[in-house]
Amino acid sequence: MKNFLSSTALSATVFAFTASVASAADLPEGKATETTRRINQSYSKMLDFSNKEDFEFAQKGFIATLDNPVIKNAEGKTVYNLNAFNFVKDTEAPDTANPSLWRQSQLTRINGLFKVTDKIYQIRGFDVSNMTLIEGKTGWIVIDPLISSETAAAGLKLANEKLGQRPVKAVIYTHSHVDHFGGAAGVITAEDAKSKKIQVIAPEGLVEEAVSENLYAGNAMGRRAIYMYGAGIQNSSAGNLGTGLGPATSLGTSGLIPPNKTISKTGEKLTVDGIEIVFQMAPGTEAPSEMLFYFPQLKALCLSEDATSTMHNLYTLRGAKVRSPMVWANALTTTLDMFGSKADVSFASHHWPRWGNAKVIEHITKQRDMYKFINDQTLRLANQGYDAEEIAEKMELPDELAKEFYNRGYYGSLSHNVKATYQLYLGFYNANPATLHKHPRVEAGKRYVTAMGGAKKVLKIGREAFDKGDYRWAAEVVNHLVYAEPTNKEALRLQAASLEQMGFQAESGPWRDVYLSGAAELRGASKMPTMQFIDTRTLPLSMLIEYTGLHINPEKAQGKKMKIGLSLNNSKEKQVLELNNSVLNIRKMVPGEKVDATYTMSSEDFGSILGGMARSDDLQRNDKLKSDGKTKALDDLVATLDTFDPAFNLVTPVEEKNSKEDRMASAE
Repeated sequence: MKNFLSSTALSATVFAFTASVASAADLPEGKATETTRRINQSYSKMLDFSNKEDFEFAQKGFIATLDNPVIKNAEGKTVYNLNAFNFVKDTEAPDTANPSLWRQSQLTRINGLFKVTDKIYQIRGFDVSNMTLIEGKTGWIVIDPLISSETAAAGLKLANEKLGQRPVKAVIYTHSHVDHFGGAAGVITAEDAKSKKIQVIAPEGLVEEAVSENLYAGNAMGRRAIYMYGAGIQNSSAGNLGTGLGPATSLGTSGLIPPNKTISKTGEKLTVDGIEIVFQMAPGTEAPSEMLFYFPQLKALCLSEDATSTMHNLYTLRGAKVRSPMVWANALTTTLDMFGSKADVSFASHHWPRWGNAKVIEHITKQRDMYKFINDQTLRLANQGYDAEEIAEKMELPDELAKEFYNRGYYGSLSHNVKATYQLYLGFYNANPATLHKHPRVEAGKRYVTAMGGAKKVLKIGREAFDKGDYRWAAEVVNHLVYAEPTNKEALRLQAASLEQMGFQAESGPWRDVYLSGAAELRGASKMPTMQFIDTRTLPLSMLIEYTGLHINPEKAQGKKMKIGLSLNNSKEKQVLELNNSVLNIRKMVPGEKVDATYTMSSEDFGSILGGMARSDDLQRNDKLKSDGKTKALDDLVATLDTFDPAFNLVTPVEEKNSKEDRMASAE
């Protein structure tokens, strides 16, 4: 079944639907064109919207929800609004929304406390993810405490009010993404975890993966995530409809309470507060560190995020390492082998459960086969010589997979998952030498505009494509003009209009959001900056140095050599921080080695200096730092570091920064 946004067959159909658009004098804003309306209407012929099983599952076991839908933090700021997407309830999809995505939004907006089966409950719709509560012998086992402590606390409070007060005895993190551990402080304290009064259970490698994924490319990933999740656009029928994976991400207090019990082997068993658990390791599936698990006494299977009610991402638009569809499919085969014949109910970290062994097996099997199909067919066509774009254009899931709503691309998409799979196996290069060393965006844009006869010609070509309903081509052509002449208002308006129509057609929540976010910024909306999650004071030393090293500006560091001795936390073992060739490394100090300066301080204070939160001389005056040798050595190192722009451009040229900008200016 073709993805309508990426189908070559669409072009011939599109041109027949454009009469009313072609005659329009002005570009539409916030309104669907006739082409978009007809494309969206076509989904009613492709999919069985009379099938209400998902609505039955999503509402089954409902107990209660919050009387006040607005969850706030201690300062009174709204963290989450449970009713933010109520405008989709009991309404037909408007022309500005893909009806399949609209249906998904109607499902994900359903919120509250639900009973899954005996002793198992879920908090759904309080965040982008679910929090699951298992009733143990003496208290709660909490699975995946959401993104924010405020939403997790609100969910736990509701459960205790409706089901009876119980203490939390254990927390389980299914995997290393923040929406599955960030709100832990809302249900337990760090002290209880550190003392092991409360078990915190996680798959092997979770801490390292959780930190590193958001560390090294964190600023870029965060800025891109703003587009992906529609954080800068309004929730409306012409705006954000939710993520497809859940309603929206909460904006509260997030942090990681480290686990005190690590699971490392498939088949490993634990009894937690009287509840038996059998674990399956699934690293490299939806997350680098992930696990699924089964409750034999309850005949219930937790699928983590490996089998949900959407085609998931093999590559996420916010940016991350590509995930292997083969590894994912093989993991689900193991799930079926270990637990398939036993489970009476399955539930995941997103969406709603499935009841009955036949339904459980069918769902896992078809999700597995979807990922395996993407893997195999991408490689089949790659081995015939097609590149990533061509394969994505050709690829169709067989109807027996494509017509299952839980296999639709509400979060991932077939198109970008195919491209990700190609990249995983073959990389960015398509083997045509003409594509190996292309000009970057601005230089290419200038040349394309000249080749097409100037800005007016480009606008004419782009507008003709727009009026014919070929928004992909309009956006591709006009993008060159936007990068060549970023102040050209006509180009910005036409590009925004093209992106908006593609957003209205998108079945994927993130596709819709990135298109509409781009359109909004092209029309002058304020750019939302990346939220800064990294606290350099808390990073392990090796990660701190790696993170600092990627801030070094070679122009500022050119010709500089530094050797700085470090003694942190009163350790007898000294380290040498070395800058050479514009590269920063750390190693053990050789006995008798000469250095420019030696510093003695806590690791926290060292992190505060490298993070631009403090100066070495200020710490020295406060008796928090001792130094020998060149007292300004550490500040000289900090002066070579760049500060990242948290709101850099995504749809217009990146603005050049002054290479002499002083990182420490932010601390003054």
